[in-house]
Amino acid sequence: MPRLTGGTRSALLDAALDAFAARGYAGASIREITRVVGVRESAFYAHFTGKRAIYDELFAEAGPPVAARAIDAVSEDRPPREFLPRIATSIVDAFSTPRARKFAAMMMRDAFDSEAQGWHTLRASIDGVVALLVGRFEHWQAARQIRTDVPAATLAFEFIAAIVMTRFLYFNIAAGRAEGVRGREVVKRHVETFLVLLEPHTAGARSR
Repeated sequence: MPRLTGGTRSALLDAALDAFAARGYAGASIREITRVVGVRESAFYAHFTGKRAIYDELFAEAGPPVAARAIDAVSEDRPPREFLPRIATSIVDAFSTPRARKFAAMMMRDAFDSEAQGWHTLRASIDGVVALLVGRFEHWQAARQIRTDVPAATLAFEFIAAIVMTRFLYFNIAAGRAEGVRGREVVKRHVETFLVLLEPHTAGARSR
């Protein structure tokens, strides 16, 4: 059988995401996915080794790793007031795509499904994002650009956790345009407030 086109591969990913979002990882089947696309199951295996493989690819494309890619795309030497708003905007842009919105529904459905291992993968991915941010916060603390009385790991988690939460509230498959606009405003206010709270604390300021 000739190798399938990239368009068919994308169609398989879309059909799988629809199935996972509607019925969860355990409830979706390769037969269902291929029937929607209009190809045989053998065509599926020309691109993916199995259901787990297509799930993992969707996770890499539209799951928490999008935040890691946004962080990597911004130069390390940027100060907090440039770096944090930029990555927050990039992350929200990634959350806003149709495929990412469906993926949010899939994550909520499969978070505690033992077969999907959703929460293990989700936690590991978020831990990875926090680890990337910790290095940036440690650099800013060493340069006295931000407060040093709070551990870098705590600051990194507090910053990203609120942004991740907006994904499930405002950038899911059921959320409309108005919710997306509100979600962007929520993230903007979060970043602005967080930057104020990051300001270095001087001895004089603490004594007042």
